[in-house]
Amino acid sequence: MIARRLAVAALFGAVLAGLGADRVHARPGAAAAPDTLRFCFEETPALPWRSRQKAGLYFELLEDVAHRLGLRFEYHPQPWLYCLSEVAAGRMDGAFAVAYSPERLPVFAFPPGAPGAAEDVLRRDDIVLVRRRGSAITVVDGRLQGTDRPVGVLPGYAIADDLKRLGWPVEMGSRDHLSQLSRLAGGELDAIALSAFRWAQLQAAGGTALGELEALPTPIVAKPYFLGLSHPFVARHPELAKRVWATTREVRNGAAFRQREAEAIADALRPRPAR
Repeated sequence: MIARRLAVAALFGAVLAGLGADRVHARPGAAAAPDTLRFCFEETPALPWRSRQKAGLYFELLEDVAHRLGLRFEYHPQPWLYCLSEVAAGRMDGAFAVAYSPERLPVFAFPPGAPGAAEDVLRRDDIVLVRRRGSAITVVDGRLQGTDRPVGVLPGYAIADDLKRLGWPVEMGSRDHLSQLSRLAGGELDAIALSAFRWAQLQAAGGTALGELEALPTPIVAKPYFLGLSHPFVARHPELAKRVWATTREVRNGAAFRQREAEAIADALRPRPAR
């Protein structure tokens, strides 16, 4: 598994190294607009937004977008690092949902105005620092205090770039949030960076291990998530890219989707009876 991660990371780095030259020579062409767009997404489930079986709010949103545009969208679940490399190489037309960061700009074209264009945000989420209960680990003015050990972050997640800019050590040895939490509870990690929504969802679901953990009350950072398109796709089909973003904005901010989203979020955070 470690070897596979290193290989994927090496591929991602190699793709990025050559991407600049490709973008310099890319020109909007007269290529016929495609009738099918290919999107990849992180294969680890994050309900109510996505599942590996292509269920959830993101798919409901994008299927409405595809219908309005008269297009077909394909969805490919992949490890997130691999998805990033596929978009960078132009083998995928885009990905969702992509957390904005300066380090992502060589890989993704974001909607015009991102990250400040609130109407283009698919969703927002705070990132919190989770520690063992009673730990001295804290954050003061953006500085991590109470440990010299790296903070756990999932592979390829943009929060790793944010934390590195703050001077924090990070490690990406966990495959998903549950393995992160298990390593934290067992003492292998001192702290992890976790979606505040995911943390609230896990608390609602219950579990004895969670009683040993706590999240700091102040988020580390707030992240906006967008529909990111590949630079090769935008270069070939700039007008279609604008239409995809505009239609996504229209559906995302429509009353029907907002109501569906509110219902799905309320259900995801509903306390479950102990088993």
